Parts: sequence; structure tokens; C-alpha cells
Amino acid sequence: MRYTLLALFCTLFITSVTATPQIVSRSSADILREAEDYIIVEPSHSYRLLRQVSTITNLSPPQQIRWHLIKVRSAIATNNLGDIEAELIALLKLQHHSDFQKRLTSILSAMGIALRRLGYFSQAKSFYTCALEHEIADKKRMALLINLAVLSRHMNDYPLAKQSYRAARDIALRLHHERALANINNNLGTLALDEGNIELAEKYYREALIGYQSSDKRSGNITAGTNLLLIFVIQGHTLNFQRLISPISALVDAYPDESKKALLLWLINANEANLGKLLSQGAKDELTSAFYRLESVKLQLLIKRYLAPKMHLDVTPDKSPVQITKPTPAWLRARKFCT
Repeated sequence: MRYTLLALFCTLFITSVTATPQIVSRSSADILREAEDYIIVEPSHSYRLLRQVSTITNLSPPQQIRWHLIKVRSAIATNNLGDIEAELIALLKLQHHSDFQKRLTSILSAMGIALRRLGYFSQAKSFYTCALEHEIADKKRMALLINLAVLSRHMNDYPLAKQSYRAARDIALRLHHERALANINNNLGTLALDEGNIELAEKYYREALIGYQSSDKRSGNITAGTNLLLIFVIQGHTLNFQRLISPISALVDAYPDESKKALLLWLINANEANLGKLLSQGAKDELTSAFYRLESVKLQLLIKRYLAPKMHLDVTPDKSPVQITKPTPAWLRARKFCT
């Protein structure tokens, strides 16, 4: 399905996203294949598909490995982490099967992202470094480097983050991989924003938005679009904001990610503050609640730094997971790889 996005200074348009088809009396294997087909372009559809099946005992072990892996990836993409640990445990129970070893790099990548999102930073880093030690295709190496860079930012290791992004970007350029370049540009924009370089962040976010549109990745359009809206709010560019908010808001409303909805609420209200409108106490209470639904401490820090002062709000980010040494859980210690 195709849609285009219209952003200021970019020729980008969005068409409406077709409704998710109903599942009627289909086998688990058929559902698995469809979920795998959608995991890149519409992971929210994969997420809904897989959660309509209560048991997969009829699937072979290789199919079960694929099933749990796609469930993990779709949960990450839609920021639905409530049952992701159970999926990781189920996946590890299948580690003795040969198909697990065949897919080890992909599994390490997905588990590394999940572990980061769960706050197991050092464990996630060990998975990435372990995977990068294998002989793997350039495309997978590029993805792992991007994931390592994201993790390094959360661990405040900015030199390693930049080094990893540069290495990943070299591969993406060689492969002409538009989606990966968009991802890298988006994350480089966030590094620039962390460092207070608003103009550079805007440049990267614009490039990311164009790249995601070209690759037809809806979640990427949402991420780069909301990041660009954040830049407009910081700059006080209310006209730019108004021209971009409608298509991005429509995508966020249709996407099952409460963190993105919480961020959008902050962006809209901060833009209202830029227009000179005063917030009611009810709106301030709603924003305070939404602040703790943002997906990471890093994002909370950016919102506290750039947006909260516009609305005279005092919010306190969650304690950073990087300050906590989380012991490796028993289920993760049971692994027979990367030990």
C-alpha cells in the first residue's frame, strides 16, 4: 500500500491507509506468513494478527521460532512491551533447534532491542557485540550497527554512537538502502538535538522524512514526522507546524503506540503555547500523565528541556535505566549462546 506525506519544503503526500482485513478461519501458518510480509511496512498489522491466535502448538519448531521472533519485532515496533518478556522466554526455550542457530543473528538483534527497552543495557550490548563477531551479510551488519548506536546513546556513549552510525551509513550508501539511510538520518538528528544543535537536527529529520516516504514505511514517517514537529515547536515555527500536523496526527491516531500519542499531545499543546494560548489545569494534568507514557528517559529529558518550560510545567523524568545495574534474569542466563 502506498501513501505520501506532505511536509513543508518537501514534496511529500499521504493517502489514507487501508483498513486491516478481517481474519476468517485461517491457519496459524497462513497468519504467520502474512505477519512476516507486513512486519516492515505495517508492523501494527503484524502485531494484531499474531495476537488473535491463542496457541501455536500445531506449528513446527521452526515456525514457532519465526512466530515468536515476529511477535517480538512487532511489539518493539508498536511499543507494546507488556508481554515481550514472555515472548523472549518462549523463544529461548527453542534455542536447541537448528533453525534457531540459522536465525541467530536476527534473533540477537531483536532480543538486543527488547533488552534495551526493558532496561537491560549491558546485556543488550553483549548481544550486539556477539552478533557483530559473526560473518554476516552487510545488510544485517548495518542493522546491528544502528541498534548498537541507539543503545550507545542511551548509555551516554556518544563517541561509540557516532562511530557506529558512520559505519552503518557507509554500508547503507553502498547498498543504496533508502530505509536504513532514513533511520540513520533520524537518529543522527536525535544526537544533534541531544547536543543542542537544532539546525542540524532539522536537516537530518527532513532527510529522514523524505527517505521514509520513499520506502513507504509508516512507522518511520511517524517517527521522523513527530521529530520534525518537535523541531518546529522548539523554533516557534507555528506555520510550519500547522502544515505538517494534520497528516502526522492522522498516522499517529491510527497507530497502536501510546508513547507516540503521548508525544503528539505534548507537541500540540506546546504549539498552542507558542500561539499564546494558556493551558487549563486539566490540560496540564493530562500532559503530566502523558509525560510518563513517553517511550524512554531520553525522550522525557528532551521534552523537559525544550517543551515543558513553554507551558510552565515541572516534570521529573523517570530514573535513567543507565544508572541502574540490572542483574541478568534467570531466563536469560539459561541461554547457550553468547555466554
